[in-house]
Order: sequence, then structure tokens, then C-alpha cells
Amino acid sequence: METAPILARLWDCGWLCRDSVKLPAASSDAALIERYVASPAFHTSFLPNDKDETGIHGPFVAEWITANDFVPLREADLEQYLESIQLSETLAEDTAERAKMRTHLRSAFDGNHRCYVLCRDERNRELLHDWGSVLFVFREFLFVGPKRDSFERFVIGYD
Repeated sequence: METAPILARLWDCGWLCRDSVKLPAASSDAALIERYVASPAFHTSFLPNDKDETGIHGPFVAEWITANDFVPLREADLEQYLESIQLSETLAEDTAERAKMRTHLRSAFDGNHRCYVLCRDERNRELLHDWGSVLFVFREFLFVGPKRDSFERFVIGYD
């Protein structure tokens, strides 16, 4: 699987990437996310490598992540969510890196898109696959549109 195009480089080894995932139309956002979790698009590390990725999702064992692990995130709560991602020793450095992400993520809400974030992240060490710990940060956003047949997927990673 190809990795998603990088929108911004973050910190010294981090990135924000975005791609589109097309799936059969669903009757609800929850049904679309269930289709995603069952699809081949879900099985990726989001890192360039030649390993078999069929059993993984980012740093996690794929079968340990469910559609229920994707929870709604309102645009009004985006800033607070981004503030939970800290890698720098100074607030100013983290603030500058978050600014690189903010514009891309805020614009993804345009057109009546709804956002869901994977509530599992790098702090859920018990869910990591054998080399998943290389991702010091892993945050995933799904922006579902009105047709419920695709979404824009953003990932913040640091490896």
C-alpha cells in the first residue's frame, strides 16, 4: 500500500498526511466507519516499508481496533485535542508545530463534513503490534461527507 501524501513536516521526525478513502455508500456515519475497519484501507502502518501490513493499523494490532474506537470531534474541540499532542520541551515549539496542522484540519470541516478521531493513540501501549512503538505519536482523523461513500483521512505521526 502506498503511504498518504504528506501535507506538513512536524517537529524533526513528524508529519501530517492526508488521503481519501472510497467505500460503498453507507446509511450512517457509523456504518461507513464499520466498512472502513473491515476494508483493506484500514490495514496500513502509514509508514513506507515492505512489511506485510494486513494485521496492523498504524502502531496497533488491527483486530484490537473497532469502529466504536472512532469518536466524534467537533470543530470547536479541535484546538483542545491538538493541545494534547506534545513533543517539544517548550510550549512555543509545540504551538508552532500545531499551527502547521490547524489550517489543514480546520478546512476539512468545510462542506458539512463530520470528524471522527481514533480514541486510541500512542498512549495505548497494550494495543501496539511488535514494532508499533516506533510511532511516538499517532492520531487519526476521518472527515465524513454528506454522501457517506468516502472520507478524508488525516494522520499525525511521529517516528
